[in-house]
Amino acid sequence: MHDRSANVSWAKYTAFGLRIASELNLPELILAAPGAVEDVVVRQADLTVWSDQLEQANFVMQGERFMFQIPGTAIYAVREGKEIEVSIFPGADPDTVRLFVLGTCMGVLLMQRRILPIHGSAVVIGGRAYAFVGESGTGKSTLAAAFRQAGYQMVSDDVIAVKATASEAIVYPAYPQQKLGLESLLQLEALRENKYIRKRKHMLSLTDGNPVMPQYGDLRKLAGELNKYAVPAVDEFYNDPLPLGGVFELVADSPNYELMREGELVAVTEQPLNVLECLHILLQHTYRRVTIPRMGLGEWYFDTAARMARKVEGWRVLRDSSAFTASEVVQRVLDIIRKEENSYGSY
Repeated sequence: MHDRSANVSWAKYTAFGLRIASELNLPELILAAPGAVEDVVVRQADLTVWSDQLEQANFVMQGERFMFQIPGTAIYAVREGKEIEVSIFPGADPDTVRLFVLGTCMGVLLMQRRILPIHGSAVVIGGRAYAFVGESGTGKSTLAAAFRQAGYQMVSDDVIAVKATASEAIVYPAYPQQKLGLESLLQLEALRENKYIRKRKHMLSLTDGNPVMPQYGDLRKLAGELNKYAVPAVDEFYNDPLPLGGVFELVADSPNYELMREGELVAVTEQPLNVLECLHILLQHTYRRVTIPRMGLGEWYFDTAARMARKVEGWRVLRDSSAFTASEVVQRVLDIIRKEENSYGSY
């Protein structure tokens, strides 16, 4: 039983298939139904006794607790997939405190619960979740936003929680928010005129006076990010577990002059991945993978990724890095899925 101070207000949320009781306000998450018994507790604690040791290393393992420190923000401890403790430094920015609770802490907690966190975005197509992974700047979040504009629901943007069962890989939805750069927001605004994109009735201004955007509510600038904004996606969020249908690795490449169609460059091309290539992609794009050896989870990690690689289809999508190709990638992805997975239903 968790010790709850009578003068502390605890809220209950849902994220990653878990019910979370939190002493910290986590407005990004969906509120849980009243009376729900929590799987995870987020609470404040005094962890300053570990400050000196944490200054000497990126993180420490103290028994079952994974601990790390963000200077000027907080010390965090994640224990047994059940508890996140936060020791907030005086004057810390609350948005930055939450950023690490919902990011690194949740990634570690998922691994402690033997759920693999994949770094990427995921959307629902034909009753299945499709994951988009890739290096920073390849357009994962922008592509997920383009799918949302085209009428598809989002499952996650940043951490994709996947549990490998005996028969399939199951994705647990994260929470209804995206991280999008100003350039992507401007390009997506222009993309609304595309015939495949459903137009929005809602308009707003960015809170720092930038141009009007087709989103909901005021956009909050993300702490520690250059020109990146928190974009709510409540109306386009899918909040039930569903099978992982496939993984697309996005690669931003220079124009390929060998690929011409009707005298013009082909902006988007794809390559199917075999099981070993798919395994490599899953291992390469695991969220906070550097923590896995110190947590003693190396064998579980490789076995889980290998089982997933055998169960799902994988593709590499190369796009022209000199152009905005979100709508082309959306159509190419839908074409691939239609051809490969017709039995999944209509899209």
